[in-house]
Parts: sequence; C-alpha cells; structure tokens
Amino acid sequence: MEFTLVLGSLAVVSAIGVFWWGLTARPSAARANLLAGLPEPEEAPAPLVGFMRQVGQATRQKLPNALVDGLEVNLVQAGHPGGVDLPRLLGVKITLAVLASFLFLINGEFLFAAIAALVLFFLPDYWVISVRDQRRAEIRAAAADVIDQLTICVEAGLGFESALARVSSTTTGPLSDELRHTLSDIGAGVPRMQALRALSDRVQIAEIRQLVTALLQAQKHGVSMAETLRIQSAEMRLKRTQRTEEKAAKLTVKMIFPIIVCYLPVFLIITLVPALITVFRAL
Repeated sequence: MEFTLVLGSLAVVSAIGVFWWGLTARPSAARANLLAGLPEPEEAPAPLVGFMRQVGQATRQKLPNALVDGLEVNLVQAGHPGGVDLPRLLGVKITLAVLASFLFLINGEFLFAAIAALVLFFLPDYWVISVRDQRRAEIRAAAADVIDQLTICVEAGLGFESALARVSSTTTGPLSDELRHTLSDIGAGVPRMQALRALSDRVQIAEIRQLVTALLQAQKHGVSMAETLRIQSAEMRLKRTQRTEEKAAKLTVKMIFPIIVCYLPVFLIITLVPALITVFRAL
C-alpha cells in the first residue's frame, strides 16, 4: 500500500511537471536579446511541445464539440498565455490524464486511476479559467484610464485609429494588447466596426461591450467621438466606485466567520482561563 501511495504521488508530481513544461516551453530571454532587430528564422518546436500539439490535433475531432469550443473561447479570452494554442493545450490534457491513469493502473488501482485521470484532465481548464478571470479584472480596472487617454488624444485632434495607436504604445497590460490587436485588424483591411465588435467578443466584459456599442452608434449617427468617450469614461469610473463600495460593504459579513471561529475562542481563553485557574486553586 505504501509503495502504491509513493508511486501515485510521483505520478501526480511528474504529471504536473509535464503540464508546466508543456505550457511554458519557449525560447530564452537571452537568445531573444541577442537576436533583437534581426529576422529570426522559424524554428521547429521542442520535441515535447511538438508531440503534445500532435496529440491535441489527433484527439480534437474525437472530443465533444461543446468541450473543445468552450475551451477555445476561454483560451482566447485568457489571451493565449505563454503562447499556448488549442492543440497544444489539448495535448497537455490528454498526456496528463494518460500518464496518471497508467501509473495507477499498473498497480491495480482502478478507482484512483479514474479519479487521477479526471482531475488532471481538467486541471489545465482550471488554469485557463484562472488566467482568464485575472485578465478580465486587469482590463476592467484599466478601462477608465485608457478611455481617458483616448478622449484626450481625440480632443487634441488625432483620428480614432491614431489615438488607439498612441494609447496602446504608451500603456501596458492586457487592454493595451487588445487595442494593438484591434489596430492590426484595421490595418489588415478589416472595417472599423467589425474590428471593434471582434474586440468586444474577445474580451467579453460589460464595460468594453458598452463602450464598443456607444462608439458604433456614434460612428453611425455622426455623434462626436470625443463626447462619447468622455461619457463612457465617466460611467466606467462610476461603476468602478460602486464595485469598490460593494466590496467594502461585503467585508463586514466576510469577517464574521473568522472572528467567531479564530479570534473569539483565543480571546476567551486568554481572559477566562487564568481566572478559572485561580478559582479552582482557591477551592
């Protein structure tokens, strides 16, 4: 039994190592600095990365469409962290599940094999969802400031595309990356309205969706773009203030449980136990 537990632990650790290696395998920063400014030839991916991509491509058609499509949407909204594409992520999922289940099956642990396969198969999904939620929070927090900069650039006389280019080049973060993506689409010949709708579909945030809708309506009806941006910026700041106040209001309720469970027993022990000890000694 102890040997089985040790082997199972090694399986889980090795599977997590494969998962991390498969997702983060990319050229080193030192090599990128040496080749900065030079046309870098395309290189074949690492053997492990290529193997996982092949596994993902082979199993993509055999998995349910709802599972694959949902994972692809989450991956796009997460911004393809680490340059991970869908076939590579599917390959990581399959490799993790097969490796963990195989190491348990050779010891006859069928139940543990099924549980480990399911857990490690959906582990990359949890990672992608976590990155997606964090990225959404960063975009939501930076939206008002970015819209303020867009408003200033438009009021200074820049065109909308020039203002986007200016703001995306002077700011960092996921929202700036999405603006650069939108500019690339417009530069490739995609109409502005279609590129903005694609931005809204990629981000899937209510504030950005409302902004895109307002910009499209302003462009359609000939309304001033600067005035539209100013109104949207004010509304985003108001919503950000309301979210902060809502979190502050929930904080009191969230603190009740740790106070009752953690703080109150310790306080009672410190204050009452010495008195009880004195009373019992007097008796």
